[in-house]
Amino acid sequence: MVIYLILIALLGSAAGLEAEKVGIVHMHGFWQAYDEQHHLDFKNFVEEKTGVKVHLIDAFNDLAMPPAESSITPLNVQVPAILKMVKNIAAQYDKIIAVGFSQGGVIWRAMIESWDNHNVDTFISIAAPQSGQAGIPPKYLASLGNLPFVKMAQSEGKTMSEADLKLLPYDPRVQQTFAPSNYYRNPATYQYYMSTEFFPKLNNEAGDAEEKRRQKMNFERLRKLILIGGPDEETIVPWQSEMFGFITADDKIVPMKKTTFYKKNLFGLKTLEKKGAIKKCIKEGLKHNDFPNSSEVLNGCVLPAIQDVLSG
Repeated sequence: MVIYLILIALLGSAAGLEAEKVGIVHMHGFWQAYDEQHHLDFKNFVEEKTGVKVHLIDAFNDLAMPPAESSITPLNVQVPAILKMVKNIAAQYDKIIAVGFSQGGVIWRAMIESWDNHNVDTFISIAAPQSGQAGIPPKYLASLGNLPFVKMAQSEGKTMSEADLKLLPYDPRVQQTFAPSNYYRNPATYQYYMSTEFFPKLNNEAGDAEEKRRQKMNFERLRKLILIGGPDEETIVPWQSEMFGFITADDKIVPMKKTTFYKKNLFGLKTLEKKGAIKKCIKEGLKHNDFPNSSEVLNGCVLPAIQDVLSG
């Protein structure tokens, strides 16, 4: 009888030690599709090395003008639609690892903050403007004239001067038709930024008290936050935004711990840092689109984060 009871106890313990089921959900960036080669490379590498299934979110792909849905669609439309898909995937797992590249990292943060009782264990943010985009990347300036809202501004007599370019993304018509304007946050025009809907609310700079409490609680639910980026980035301005740092109106870099987000603990960034949940993985020599499938990033940043989840 004693031996029987011991065997039952051992079997129960073994069942309790059964590995939790883990999945990875990956969101692509602006002007991209889920099946871009560097995202497929990410998926193939991770699945081969870890055996964990990677779900590439097939939504809001490429670049198409409204009313078609694409990566240009405003984020207040993208986030709830993608979250609905993500919840269906997440229901298959005990816990998931969220991976967001570029704009996809902002989308993932918005989903986490709005998802009560989520099962996101670790959030891997890859080259994402988490503190916002302070300016228009030089490589995009030449193609701006082809965008409808630029033609609209020019038809109203506005020039594409530096002053106009700083204010144009705040125009409500741009906010409602061009996703990157939703996280545009130029420190020289902060009062205009605060008049926008998406990013100030995401950062708990605006909104009602209950919503702020809820968003902060959901973000603080993360066990780990992995921030990946680097100084040779040519798209995110400044690149330190990938590390939750930013820049002042006179171009001085503000590290994460000196930002208002952190000091006031607006959405839980300080909470995560204080409990050792944040890991910054900075890689030099990489351009923006190099990050998703760089061997340095995959082996040095992504793989250790996944193995940490699996070993937990």
